[in-house]
Amino acid sequence: MPSTAVRYLGLPLKSPVILSSSSLTNTVNGIRRAADAGAGAVVLKSLFEEQIEADTAQNSEEIDYSIHPEAAEYIQQMGKHLGPGNYLNLISEAKRTVEIPVIASVNCITPRWWGDYGRQIESAGADALELNIAIMPREGEEPSEVEAGYARIVERVREQVKLPIAVKIGPYFTSLQRLVVDLQRAGADAIVMFNRFYQLDIDIDSMQLAAGYQFSSPQEIHTALRWISILSGDTSCELVASTGVHDGSDAIKMLLAGATAVQVCSTVYQNGYARITEINREIDAWMEEKGYQAIEHFRGRLSQAGSASPESYERLQYIRALTGLA
Repeated sequence: MPSTAVRYLGLPLKSPVILSSSSLTNTVNGIRRAADAGAGAVVLKSLFEEQIEADTAQNSEEIDYSIHPEAAEYIQQMGKHLGPGNYLNLISEAKRTVEIPVIASVNCITPRWWGDYGRQIESAGADALELNIAIMPREGEEPSEVEAGYARIVERVREQVKLPIAVKIGPYFTSLQRLVVDLQRAGADAIVMFNRFYQLDIDIDSMQLAAGYQFSSPQEIHTALRWISILSGDTSCELVASTGVHDGSDAIKMLLAGATAVQVCSTVYQNGYARITEINREIDAWMEEKGYQAIEHFRGRLSQAGSASPESYERLQYIRALTGLA
């Protein structure tokens, strides 16, 4: 029988399928159901700094929700029912309940709190820490300043915690390859690609802002697929695919491109926790069909670094559009 076991952030995972940060991982019951379904690990719902502010009722007038509109929705729903103390308790209880790795997630707006929350999360017993960084350029900042800000956050956290660190980023940077190098130098062990940001919409009847469609689609796989295939040979950081992974075929594509693991979320919301089991079965069946006994036997086989035609990963769609080649 093929083995789907992998190592991520130095942690043994029985499956490369990770349930990503969401309300699905906001309770011990949800975490247990993910483990029972075969998830290799879980990433807890992000601990937002704005959430702490709401819980303590301090400095609330200084919070600018235009920076993190997704946090505003979260606070409206959770209010004071899940403060930082409860988050730390969730980590401890989850560790007592399941055997799979429990990865905490944090999202801050004030530089000094990244490391502080990281220390608390480490003390609570989390196996690793995912930094959910979402900095929106403001006031005419140069792109390099924004990217340097990401590296400074990682440096700050690395100075204060010993936990393995994953950094979840979006795809919109001047030089994504340079950013990954800088994050690696700052102390990141893995890069999660990509964050799916808050989708903005407008209600034309009420003439007010509204939340857009919240789930990803399988068509969103391609951006992460390309960048993982390009970066897998350029960095020692582990690369994890997020957004657009909806079935076993999607997961296999990401692994072939060089991903260490994949994070799933929308497809579990839409199909239930059993979807994790189905994805694992599809990976296992494909490996058996192809004769692979371990994921390491094919991981990265279709990355740019291992290709005889590396230009295909960057220009193939243009060539086909111009020549009409299928």
